Amino acid sequence: MPAPNIHYGSADDAPKATICIVGGTNVAHALAWSSHVSASFTIETPFGVSPIIYLGETDGVPFYHITLHGSPELSGVAEQDVLLRVWSALHQLGVSDVLGGATAGSINEKYKLGDWVIADDFVDFNIDRQRSIAAAVLGAKTAARILPRYVPADDPVLRKILVEETAKVAGAEHVHEGGVIVQAAGGRFETAAEIRMFKTLGADLVTMNVPTEMAYARQVNINYASLIAISNPAEGLGTWEWTTLSDLYPKFHAQSIEIYLAAVRRIQQLLERRRIGDTLRVHPEFD
Repeated sequence: MPAPNIHYGSADDAPKATICIVGGTNVAHALAWSSHVSASFTIETPFGVSPIIYLGETDGVPFYHITLHGSPELSGVAEQDVLLRVWSALHQLGVSDVLGGATAGSINEKYKLGDWVIADDFVDFNIDRQRSIAAAVLGAKTAARILPRYVPADDPVLRKILVEETAKVAGAEHVHEGGVIVQAAGGRFETAAEIRMFKTLGADLVTMNVPTEMAYARQVNINYASLIAISNPAEGLGTWEWTTLSDLYPKFHAQSIEIYLAAVRRIQQLLERRRIGDTLRVHPEFD
């Protein structure tokens, strides 16, 4: 494990990197506890202390890492405040590229246990989370008028990198490029009837956090793509036990680390690091 974290009052004082891996259950704490990470820190944000941010390096390329969407590091903090602290910290640190991740239930019958999906669209049913954090995080007068577009909802450059590196690790037959995530409200697994509804709406997989990250990254001008592992069939579409998940996690964790590190090295070589452009739309004046 890395040395105990240091707290910085300002992001300017923190170690520098431009790429962050915001992992979910697909990697859990495996990367944070690995030899690829050497230090950890927190910074002060307008919304409170950030989650622990791990500092890693691969072939001389530095990167940040936040585990499990930041939530476990901020135990007792309200969910929306956790999200604000995570994305405010990444914005303050000058991060340009985020690789997200999760495990998910498969709705698309083409997805098998152990497969990987690099999804490119979402349907969001979590109405408890703020739709926009732009005004809060960016703190500019025009931020309240930012109406970002999500066509596509992820960054195609990062998506292609993840697809190619995942194919090298897991085999091309286990990788699916594109797909619609439906984000459930969270707090429980879905009912079989809800999954049938999601399938009718065109969803391919169901998870609880990635669409929020896709939305928030765009609002703070960060390129984003996610690495999602299929850990179980969605409810009502197949049988599974808790051991189905736990048996798959070690493989997911090891493969995630290998894929992420290869992707980080490639991202560092990209000539154009800020690619959002016209999709981060400030709405024109009405009069």
